[in-house]
Amino acid sequence: MTRVLVTGGTGFIGSHLTERLLREGYEVWLLLRRRRQWLPPQVHIVKGDLSTGEIPELKGFHHVFHIAGLTRAVKPEDFFRVNAGGTEVLIKKIVDSGGISGRFIYLSSLAAQGPTTRDRPLKEEDPPRPVSPYGESKLQAERACLLFKDRLPVGILRPSAVYGPRDDYMLELFKVIARGVLPRVGKGERWISLCYVDDVVEALLRAAERDYPSGEVFLISDGRCYSLQELADMVASFLGVRCREVRVPVRLARAIALLGEAIGRLRGKAVAFSRNKLTEALQEAWICDTSKARRVLGFEPRYPLAEGLKITLRWYREAGWL
Repeated sequence: MTRVLVTGGTGFIGSHLTERLLREGYEVWLLLRRRRQWLPPQVHIVKGDLSTGEIPELKGFHHVFHIAGLTRAVKPEDFFRVNAGGTEVLIKKIVDSGGISGRFIYLSSLAAQGPTTRDRPLKEEDPPRPVSPYGESKLQAERACLLFKDRLPVGILRPSAVYGPRDDYMLELFKVIARGVLPRVGKGERWISLCYVDDVVEALLRAAERDYPSGEVFLISDGRCYSLQELADMVASFLGVRCREVRVPVRLARAIALLGEAIGRLRGKAVAFSRNKLTEALQEAWICDTSKARRVLGFEPRYPLAEGLKITLRWYREAGWL
């Protein structure tokens, strides 16, 4: 039985990956700070904390899937401590423990590449230009991986916005739409690439098993580009509501973000809407070209947006999240 290690295995994407690996017959080990409520009985646990560097030797693994990371933070420096610093700690520990027989797969983000315009989908060869601390921290984590690409076979995935059951990030937008509102900050339409979580998991597995040079980066999405209005209309239709647009001045949005961050610091809890997220939201487009992933990995997304949204929204309702 092939032995694999997963970080972030109890999170949104990590939990879906863990379930898929178990179905495929892998022996799955999760690196966790503490035992979580959601844990399939078949998994094994390695106790460790990437943010402090307190992790044991990591020997005997074939593949390592590094999914763990912060998407929200109380302070910007937390992104760098966890996303960049934690990645460096992990990959150094693996190398110092004797390496792995398979591949080290790092799940980065399109935020590490940066935004673009509607008429120019991003490609892997485009110079990275992150616009937020989150994006910069993911790019620094990629660079930490690449420092070891001659000692470990490394693959890096930059997915677009990911949605699906158990996701609490896109859920915030869906909750607003469920109330019949689509907030618009600033002027002009916004464009995004999206990917259903099971398709991201498929890309992760293909990145682990396919043969390609160490250090390659792959952009992942469902291969289409959507306007924010198109996404909102589809969600509203499935929820049976009418959605009206509400324009929010940038200055007001920034003030709301600042207030939210202040409250978050007092409570010691990261908020969903921050200046980090506002900066990303103000960009014209977060869209990408997936030609390389199709060509090298044989990646073909299976879930069109309509099908993925139906599954996701049904799960939210059944779980009482929406």
